[in-house]
Amino acid sequence: MIRLNKRIHDKYRIKLALVFAILLLTMSVSVTWANPKQAKAEWTFMVYLDADNNLDYFGYQNVEAMSTVGSSQDVNIITLWDKYDDVANLYKITKDSPEIVQGFPLTGTEVNMGDPKTLETFVKYTMKHYKANHYVLVLWDHGDDFRGCCWDDHPEDHLTHQEITHALSGIQLDILAFDACVEGMIEVVYEYVWDPRGPQIDYVVATEGYVPSWGYPYDTILADLAANPEMNGFDFSKVIVDDYIAYYETLRPASRLVELASIDLTYIDPIVHQLSDLTDALITMLEEDDEDLDINHELIAEARGLGNLGWSQYGWEAYIDLPTFVKSLGIPEALALYETLTAAVYVKTTEPMESAEGLGIFFPNSYGSFQNNVYWHGEEYLKVQFPHEGWWEFLQTYWGI
Repeated sequence: MIRLNKRIHDKYRIKLALVFAILLLTMSVSVTWANPKQAKAEWTFMVYLDADNNLDYFGYQNVEAMSTVGSSQDVNIITLWDKYDDVANLYKITKDSPEIVQGFPLTGTEVNMGDPKTLETFVKYTMKHYKANHYVLVLWDHGDDFRGCCWDDHPEDHLTHQEITHALSGIQLDILAFDACVEGMIEVVYEYVWDPRGPQIDYVVATEGYVPSWGYPYDTILADLAANPEMNGFDFSKVIVDDYIAYYETLRPASRLVELASIDLTYIDPIVHQLSDLTDALITMLEEDDEDLDINHELIAEARGLGNLGWSQYGWEAYIDLPTFVKSLGIPEALALYETLTAAVYVKTTEPMESAEGLGIFFPNSYGSFQNNVYWHGEEYLKVQFPHEGWWEFLQTYWGI
């Protein structure tokens, strides 16, 4: 979801105070105790709902949507919900009303959702007390590509991807879903793969563009899961993608610039290795001493331009669509990589976004823009692992530094 400034935040709080009061009156909350000996469900659907910021209103909307379906014998719906003007609670989402789970160590406290210990406590407690054959974790809030997600205003903090992987170390998830902007990047998904000490995740669901403030359509997603709890991780990840796009197709045109993808993480290591081979070839092309140098630079620049997310998405020229860039190069190493990318990514878009193929990459046009555009946070780029697999060397060569 898009990060807004504090003035917009205050505007939301004033205008929507009455709405909050109505929602609180209409959404009754009961109390339950977790039972670690309950029968194993097919799925446990965990939502790390960090609404302690200017998305507070949409947290109420999304919980209400989850409550239209509610937990069942086959599906547990569990959320750690941190509100802007209230403490956090762990909820079991039941039909028509969420139930506060007693016994959870952080229930009734003002938590820091940007603290990896909070995430670790939530996930481990939920997986212990709501056992299932399959697990989904949704990280709900603002996203900011390789910098992380889940910005908390009280206190001011956020989760980096390194903190998330540490918090989830050794945990097996069928799906990690980002209900947050700009997380469908090769830089992001590689953070969850390269270190074998990290979590074991089958699929990441994410977008390389914006998530509108309404977020996922939890009512239809969970209704489809409840109707078919026997589906596997890939099938459910496709349901999330399909339902998301179908929902935004029904909204006004300005809200329909959306894309979502399910990314199979078993392909990410091969993709990074093939991309390293490709960048080696491109560096060689750019180090030619003859007239081919300008031709090769123009070829790469043109492919980069074709991959540009030209629908005025976050970063404009800083972020491009990786599959489009690769296939536009046309050289053998690129075509082989494109085949792997298409096998790895299940992507759906609304019509205005049909050029997006589901996985982005950070590719600023110049070294000056990388250094000086404060919104890109270039100084943090080399903190993630992916650039060190050949991409950073390629960028420097392309920029001529």
